[in-house]
Amino acid sequence: MLVSYLNENGWDIIDTQNIEPRDKQLLLHNDLNVSEQAKLFLEERYPDGLYMHQKEALKVLVDGQNVCMLTGTASGKSMVFYAKGIDMLAQNYDAKIIAIYPLKALGREQEAKWAEALQRAGMDDVVVGRIDGDIHVSMRKGVLKKSKVVIMTPDIIHTWLLSNIGDRDIINFLLKVSLIIVDEVHTYTGVFGSNAAYLFRRFRHLLAMAGRNLQFICASATMANPEDHLNNLFGVPFTLIGEDLDTSPKHEVEIVLLVPPRKEDFLSEVTKLIKEISAGPDRFIAFIDSRRQTELISSILARKHSGEEEADSPVKIDRNPLDTLNILPYRAGYEEIDQQIIQQRLSQGLLKGVISTSALELGLDIPHLGIAVLIGVPYSATSLFQRIGRIGRHGKGIVYIIHSGSFLDEVIFKNPARLLNRPLGESALYLNNPRIQYIHTLCLARSGGEHDQLCNVLGKEITENDFDSPITWPDGFISLCKSERIGEITPDLQAMKAEAGDDPNHTYPLRDVESQFRVQLKQGPVQEDKGSLSYSQLLREAYPGAVYYYATQAYRVHTVRLQSRLVYVRPEKRYTTSPKAIPTQVFPNLTSGNIYNARNHGELVVLETNIQVRESVTGYKEKRGSRQPDNYNYPLSDHKMNIYYNMPRFTRNYFTSGVILTHPCLDGLSEPEIKTVAKLVYEAFLMSIPFERQDIHYAFGKYRINRPPFINENSRFIAIYDQTYGSLRLSGYVMQENLMITVFKQALEIANLTDYKDSDTEEFQITSDVLNAIEVLLKSAKIKSSSINPISLEPEIDNDIDGSASEQVIKPGNIGLALRNNNQEYLIDNIFFNPKTGQLCYRGRYLSQHESDTSAVIWPVDDVVPIPGESQIGIYDYTTGEVK
Repeated sequence: MLVSYLNENGWDIIDTQNIEPRDKQLLLHNDLNVSEQAKLFLEERYPDGLYMHQKEALKVLVDGQNVCMLTGTASGKSMVFYAKGIDMLAQNYDAKIIAIYPLKALGREQEAKWAEALQRAGMDDVVVGRIDGDIHVSMRKGVLKKSKVVIMTPDIIHTWLLSNIGDRDIINFLLKVSLIIVDEVHTYTGVFGSNAAYLFRRFRHLLAMAGRNLQFICASATMANPEDHLNNLFGVPFTLIGEDLDTSPKHEVEIVLLVPPRKEDFLSEVTKLIKEISAGPDRFIAFIDSRRQTELISSILARKHSGEEEADSPVKIDRNPLDTLNILPYRAGYEEIDQQIIQQRLSQGLLKGVISTSALELGLDIPHLGIAVLIGVPYSATSLFQRIGRIGRHGKGIVYIIHSGSFLDEVIFKNPARLLNRPLGESALYLNNPRIQYIHTLCLARSGGEHDQLCNVLGKEITENDFDSPITWPDGFISLCKSERIGEITPDLQAMKAEAGDDPNHTYPLRDVESQFRVQLKQGPVQEDKGSLSYSQLLREAYPGAVYYYATQAYRVHTVRLQSRLVYVRPEKRYTTSPKAIPTQVFPNLTSGNIYNARNHGELVVLETNIQVRESVTGYKEKRGSRQPDNYNYPLSDHKMNIYYNMPRFTRNYFTSGVILTHPCLDGLSEPEIKTVAKLVYEAFLMSIPFERQDIHYAFGKYRINRPPFINENSRFIAIYDQTYGSLRLSGYVMQENLMITVFKQALEIANLTDYKDSDTEEFQITSDVLNAIEVLLKSAKIKSSSINPISLEPEIDNDIDGSASEQVIKPGNIGLALRNNNQEYLIDNIFFNPKTGQLCYRGRYLSQHESDTSAVIWPVDDVVPIPGESQIGIYDYTTGEVK
């Protein structure tokens, strides 16, 4: 341990814990009812026997059941994949196996291990193939033809395999598939997992049409409610092999809780410690949940490696930093070639260490790691043990957990005994998200989609205006497929359809519900891709003027094109920027059909409802070396660095759902105080149910309507909401009565930790009024609840004219959102009836239009939606043309 360094530099060791070692227990495998080839493999590779969970899994698989193994890292789960695959191929040489790994790096690593296993079984003639983004399209069908075991990512199944289902070579391959292997199923959560759940059902649908029955084998880290997760993900039953059967060995791991000194900023202190660790004999991995901080720490280390003392040293773009540095960052969003370079150097032992987001929690084999640095306590036990499990595979390991300044860290560091007793990771799958459903509707059921392509190949009749399926789907999906085939879809889905064109499989990736932004470096004739971002990441990392970091290198964002989803950058010095964001605005939608649940506990009113969210950046702060930060406000039309952005704010509008909590005790709080209450409730919620932080967020606001006795105009509320467009309905868990009480109790405990300071140096005001407000909320939550009739909360619209000759509209002079243009804010000038189209239309302009652009934009009324509580609503009288 770095005792002398820590003591000399002011680090406090708060606690030390040990995870005790465990001796292995082996069972003989000669009584397994498997083929001779499988027995040969087991005797060659495991002559001393199998661990109990391995043997039990094989027993169940031989009986034809679907199996999921939920045991720790490095417990030998992959061995079961190989043994079952060998057994199946020995009994049916024509069979094909698809092995699905969530990362290409895992697939590349497993390709060699599959080949070795087959060789040990005496099956040297069986070919193992791999298809992912690195395999050229022209070579892929050849891999399918010659290979018995084909390794794929879920992304390549979505973008290539199923989108070409009408190809005879692909059909011939799929007609022979008998076994599907899915590794790391606990990672299939949130948007990625919800999309994957439809991908696996599309796959089952198509194979069922061809008369194929499949067997599944899965492996996962231990997680909460695995039965529900697997049922949501695949829609088929599984037998679980749990940790109680795991008899694999474990080495001792020492865990040290550290509080950094306050001599410099947090990242600088952390970077110094990592540099000290890198000077020692052990290889290390450091985990931090922020993509931006992953890059910043790596960039500081790279600057020291290259001898640069200050961040404002002349711009030096190393064309191959990934080939030369001995400590590299790793995160999602890198280009494929860059990910591959990092992964190869890791697996070959050519790096001293890596700074990673959760992306390296997975089972990629990184040899001889001795030290892990956790910058912040992971929110779930699943994540904690996955990170710890990366080290100590060949001997004792040591884990340093650094207090990052978060609420969770404060709670754990005050009571370290809680560290190893955190809740397990929660499955966050929601299969009724309309955007997710429609992505897969377009892929499967659109005219000429996967279903129709397969019907053509199999000679089956295509029913143009109907759709049916041989498998069971989540509620609403088949109806949506039928609506798609007859052309009856809503305006927001029409916008998705237009964006997708004839290629929804490529337009909409599995890992988001919106198309990604591509970052491009353009210098003269040279153009290089520098990763991809979601819209929400764009507002944090690559807004106009931001310094965006990619693989330790700094780039200035000079142009963002929303329509084409492109971000243009140029090389920059190693400055750092942070967005100046105004508080997120939440607009609860209380109109008919938008309220999922409504109740009150005395004066506490709790609603789960659809909401509109507006996130805005108004400029940024920029730090250059040791100087004080400079402030830049939008618009940037005269910016000295040639960055032109002519709007006062850079905004994202989207629709989701959230839980809105209202109580009179919130009305007397200052803005910092109500923000603190919202933050405390949010953090307490994630401590109680550890969903991924990128899936849930919080805000505060005021109601803009008056619905006594439950809602009063200008009354304050706090919101816990889903950050996924269309919602995963995760925030709705707050409304579980027992959980709500738990959350408020946890929030009160956190609030009493008065020495809290946010890691971004933003101080929250934990005042006596804040403490009192949470105590009042807790007291109210314990009151027996009463249901609220949603009709009583709906806005009242006076309509004293003939309903058959009228239509509800947004009144001129108000702003709505243009659904077919990225939900841009649209100012309505007037309303008119267009006799050519037979539609009522708005004439107006976007708020983002330049002052010199006076051209009008026309949208049908159905394509522009009001902002709840902000847009004034009227009734258009078709007879008179008046808005009342």
